[in-house]
Amino acid sequence: MKRIRTAVPGKVPGEDAGKQGIMNTSSFFLAGILLLGLPVSGPSLPVSGAGLLGPGALPQATNNQATPAKQSSITFVGTVSQVAATSLAAVPKSPQTIVVRVDSVLKKPAAVSLKKGDTVTVEVKDPAAFQEGTQATFYTEGWIFGSGVAVKELGHDAAPSGGAPGAPETGEKTVEQSPSEITDQDLQRLLATADYVVIGRITDVHPWAIPKSAAPRYRTSEHSANWQEAALQVQSVLKGPKPKKNKMVVRFPLSRDVAWVNAPKFQAGEQGIFILKKDTVSGAPTASVGGYKADAYTCLRPGDWLPTSDEARVRSLLKNK
Repeated sequence: MKRIRTAVPGKVPGEDAGKQGIMNTSSFFLAGILLLGLPVSGPSLPVSGAGLLGPGALPQATNNQATPAKQSSITFVGTVSQVAATSLAAVPKSPQTIVVRVDSVLKKPAAVSLKKGDTVTVEVKDPAAFQEGTQATFYTEGWIFGSGVAVKELGHDAAPSGGAPGAPETGEKTVEQSPSEITDQDLQRLLATADYVVIGRITDVHPWAIPKSAAPRYRTSEHSANWQEAALQVQSVLKGPKPKKNKMVVRFPLSRDVAWVNAPKFQAGEQGIFILKKDTVSGAPTASVGGYKADAYTCLRPGDWLPTSDEARVRSLLKNK
């Protein structure tokens, strides 16, 4: 059968089909761009495809983004002491840098030495939100470490007028450091090589007086450990014999030098789980404890200190070693 094609005056046969094909191709191309979430522009197209597809048609990225509190590796409550200033020579002063006095530490890695009363340089997102005396909870990530600490703001919660920022009520003293994430496998290795695993509380911290026998090995330099001695009151022994009078001495380096930056730092009043090894590092294996000599111990590796909330986990790993 012969096909009959009717021509429309003023139109070239096949023109509509050609245009329709082009329009279909363009539509599919545009739909692909919109589904990928790519911005499109042109004399007759919106800046974003979201308006065309409707608010529920595209994934909402903001729902998948972590909040500043979850992203933050260093969280603290502080009071702004200077604006457009810095407390570290390594950080250039700019309108976005402020100096904050730490009122309390809520979260930080064990490797970072930060405590109440320290000053921190913060690179903020909106300098207009801060002035001298502003109190806030700062959610930050580490930036520069050396003779002090500099961080970058991820977000902040300003204190209500006339009040201080609210911190979570835990019923316990906020410890100076929170351990880095550690897997069960890595923790089990630490426990296996430890001489002692105890739950206890730091009652005193003071600089270690280097004895004459160990003095020759120490020369003051930028790599000096700056050894401190912490008096540890043992509350429970998870591994090892019971220490005399439930007292132990823990040596740790206060230095933030790269050689020591990962070692936990302690202050009086902190409590937790201490994974200890006999001191073979400082050069003097014993210490004075209440008038008598006893072995000194070190707590140098990330994960060698854990919060008491990890007690069940530690007991289980010790049991299954």
